[in-house]
Amino acid sequence: MRLSLGRSGVFAGTGAYFLAGALAAAIVAGCGSATLKPGAGGADGGGGSAGVVGTGGAPAGTGGATGAGGAATDAGTSPDVPAGDTGAGSPDALPTCTGTICSVAFGSDGTWPAYDGDPTLTPAARNLGFAQPVCLNATSPPSCPGGALLYGVVGAGWSFSLTSIPGARWIWSPGIAANDLSDLRKVYFSRSFSLGLAPAGQISIGADDAARVVVNGTDVGGVGSVSDISLASMANSSLTTIDLSVALHPGTNTITIAAQNGPVSFAGCAAPCTYQMNPAGVVFGGTLSYH
Repeated sequence: MRLSLGRSGVFAGTGAYFLAGALAAAIVAGCGSATLKPGAGGADGGGGSAGVVGTGGAPAGTGGATGAGGAATDAGTSPDVPAGDTGAGSPDALPTCTGTICSVAFGSDGTWPAYDGDPTLTPAARNLGFAQPVCLNATSPPSCPGGALLYGVVGAGWSFSLTSIPGARWIWSPGIAANDLSDLRKVYFSRSFSLGLAPAGQISIGADDAARVVVNGTDVGGVGSVSDISLASMANSSLTTIDLSVALHPGTNTITIAAQNGPVSFAGCAAPCTYQMNPAGVVFGGTLSYH
């Protein structure tokens, strides 16, 4: 969605969720560990646009291959964690335990695998690589992380507080450029977690312009819209919290975020739009608990 000039706000820090002492706490408490795994299903593949809607070549000269002042995207040197990004969603995140209850926090960052379909519902969904942190420009959000793709958008946006999901970053499909076509582009981020008894959890999410949360194949809620601009505006200006407990069970649980950008009419640009004119992103974070 195209953003107006003069919007301001606070983007929370980009650190990891867990202190170094978390492992010791888990051992002392005697809880079983929660394991984070790359998203289920899908053959490994290279980068590339995750867009499944829209065709045509990208117009030239609207932001360059890396965006205005563009920074390079995360480059993975490990099959588990991309180089330079060990944030909230890292597979190395550890549970914290108090008595018999353990919890693990997660958040959007460059360690979430991206797909061109929901890998839990579509076995043929293609693994596009790891999520790419994105920013509207170098100062928006204010704490734009190093290595993020800069769309080159003029003006401020994505400025609401993320203090409730520390470490979370705005992300989108890997392998895109600021001058790629963006209208109605879609991407799926998926990761699996191993949980113990009586699992519960919640997620807080914002999107530009829409996102659905799917847990073990069950749609538990979403934000924004690709047909109603007022709902889309709400989604990219605040977080919405969704309960995950109804779809969780002991054992392996897969959380998938299905995100989609809005149409050309949302951006007010001459069709077709690029990411510089019609940016896209999703940000989320939450906590899972179990006995």
